[in-house]
Amino acid sequence: MSPRHSLRPRAGARSGQSGRRRSRILRLLGIGLALALAACELEETTLTEPEDVIVAEVYLHANVSPQYAFLHRTLGTTGDGRVIGARIEIRNRSGERLDFLEEPTRENCLVLIEPPPPGGTCYRSRSTGFVFPGEPYILHIELPDGRALTGSTVVPGDFQLLAPRLTNFAPSCRLPPDTALRLVWSPAADAWAYVGETNLFGLRAALEPRGIEVEEDPLRLFGLSRSSADTAIVFPTEFGIFERLDLDRDLALAIRHGLPDETRARITIAAVDRNYVLWARGGNFNPSGLVRVPTIRGDGTGVFASLVPKEVFVVVDDSTSWVPDCRT
Repeated sequence: MSPRHSLRPRAGARSGQSGRRRSRILRLLGIGLALALAACELEETTLTEPEDVIVAEVYLHANVSPQYAFLHRTLGTTGDGRVIGARIEIRNRSGERLDFLEEPTRENCLVLIEPPPPGGTCYRSRSTGFVFPGEPYILHIELPDGRALTGSTVVPGDFQLLAPRLTNFAPSCRLPPDTALRLVWSPAADAWAYVGETNLFGLRAALEPRGIEVEEDPLRLFGLSRSSADTAIVFPTEFGIFERLDLDRDLALAIRHGLPDETRARITIAAVDRNYVLWARGGNFNPSGLVRVPTIRGDGTGVFASLVPKEVFVVVDDSTSWVPDCRT
C-alpha cells in the first residue's frame, strides 16, 4: 500500500511553489482564451443535418404466428420516427413469400426490442405457419423513397424440454413453494445461445404480508445460457442476472431459491441464432459485448434474427391437485 502524501507545502518551498502557481494560472488563462476564440469560430460553422438512417429489427419465431417487423429511425432525426409505407417480404428456400401489413400501434413489436426507441412503425405478417426450425429465410425491405434493406437468417433447429417432463396437452406443472426447478433441454442445431425469460404473476399479493414491495406484477426476468452446449438453467435462481442492479434486494432474496405460495410463472426457453446474439442488448443484458453488430445490409442497419421458443407454465401452490407435479 503506497503511503498517503501530504497536501501541505514543505517549509522553504513556498516561494518556488508560489511562482509555479502563477505560471499555472497564466497557462489556464491562455487555455481559456484559446477556447473562447475556438468557440467564436465554431459559432460561424454551418452544422449539417443528421443522417436519416432506417433501423429494421425483425425476429422470426418458429412455429409462432403472426410474425412482426419493427422499423424506426436513428436518434436525432426529425419527426415522430415512424417509417410508413414500407414493403416487407420474407422468402423461404422454396421462394414462397410472406408479406407484412402496417399495424396501427407498435406494442406487439416491442416484445424483444430493448430498450424501446422513440417512435417507429410495427408491421405484422399477412399469413401464418411460415417459419419453422432449421429453415433459412431472406428478408427484403423496400421504402417509398427507393431505399432497400436485406438480411438472412437460418432458424435454429428444433429441441425438446427434457425436464420438467411435460406433455403437449399439459405444458403446466405444480411446484411447491420456495422450491427451485432445474430446466433441462436437448441441444438445438445451429443455436448460438439459449435465452430464458420468465413472467412472474401474483408476487405483489404474496409478498405484501412480509413487507416487501413489488413494483411490477407480472415481474419479467431474464436468464442466459451463453453457448449451444449449455442446456440447463435453474428457476428462479438463475433468472434475473441482468436485472440484479435494478431489482429490490429484499425481493431478489425472497425469490432466489423459489417462489412464494399462490404465485404463477410462465417460463420461455428460446434457442437463438448468431444474428440475435450479435445484436441483443438491453440494460445489463449485453451478450453481444460493447458494440452491436448489425446483420441488415443496404440502405440502413438493424437485425434479422430467429429463435425457437418453448414454454412451461408453473403453478406454485400447496393445495392445487389438478396440475401434475413438476417432475425432473
